[in-house]
Amino acid sequence: MNSIYNKGEIALQEKFGETKMANRVRRAIKNEIVPGAIAFIENQSMVIVSSVDENNNVWTSLLIGNYGLASVVNQNEILFDTKKIQSSINDVFFKNTIKENSKMGSIFIELGSRRRFRINGNVHHKTTGIHLQIEEAYPNCPKYIQRRILTITENSKRTSPEISSGTQLNTSQKELILKSDTFFVGSQSTDKKLDSSHRGGNPGFIEILGNGDLKIPDYIGNSMYNTLGNIFENPNVGLVFIDFEQGHTLQITGHASLLLDQHTNIDYIKTTDTGRYWIFKTIKWIETFKHNNAKWEYEDASPFNPDFSF
Repeated sequence: MNSIYNKGEIALQEKFGETKMANRVRRAIKNEIVPGAIAFIENQSMVIVSSVDENNNVWTSLLIGNYGLASVVNQNEILFDTKKIQSSINDVFFKNTIKENSKMGSIFIELGSRRRFRINGNVHHKTTGIHLQIEEAYPNCPKYIQRRILTITENSKRTSPEISSGTQLNTSQKELILKSDTFFVGSQSTDKKLDSSHRGGNPGFIEILGNGDLKIPDYIGNSMYNTLGNIFENPNVGLVFIDFEQGHTLQITGHASLLLDQHTNIDYIKTTDTGRYWIFKTIKWIETFKHNNAKWEYEDASPFNPDFSF
């Protein structure tokens, strides 16, 4: 039954002595949506999705729109109603998934309740919308999620976004990253399965190194090592940062590498005792101003965030 995990995930589970726990929690991974999660999925107005472009770069995108943007056709299939999605039709996700046999990773996340549900599988564009045939579906724990209440005006329309791109992060983008308490990451295994995941912490939990690379701590998690296991196999990774105050997004694709076994006292504080980081090198970025009309009201930070204000 270890086939549920890829070789990278298994290698890290073994390295850090978490095989037993990983084998226990893998029971939550299904190839269909459990009935209890259907209402949660259909009640969301945002979903994070990951896709791959023609150069095998991984991109992570924010799909946001009116309630009901996703509906459960049956326990093995989800329909994304493109008429209800506010995100720009020029987002790389739509182009990346139009090709045959496209894969997709997704995480339905409700920041206000700290609930999240991951669904990965195969994408098909049809006249009815975007159909996701499910390969993996499972819930995640609520750790490290900062609570924000999302409000979208009923029947709100798409904005007229201003989109720019480049290869090196500029000063304002670095400032956004340094003050962020939330971002999302897409990764892919060597067998082409995509995954989308959440990362959070107190502002400043991401470091920007002298060469511009991002240094990101890996906290205690669910023992699955989905993201790190994919990086172990395939360095291609995509990030998306959301400017919750202005409604902008910053998508970055690049290469990640693992930095394990860091044993200083500061490292243990920053990583919740794991001593693990990953390093991200930017290849290309896309910044979208006026991405959406959503309003976010900050509630509070996760009580699990490490305090590294020393």
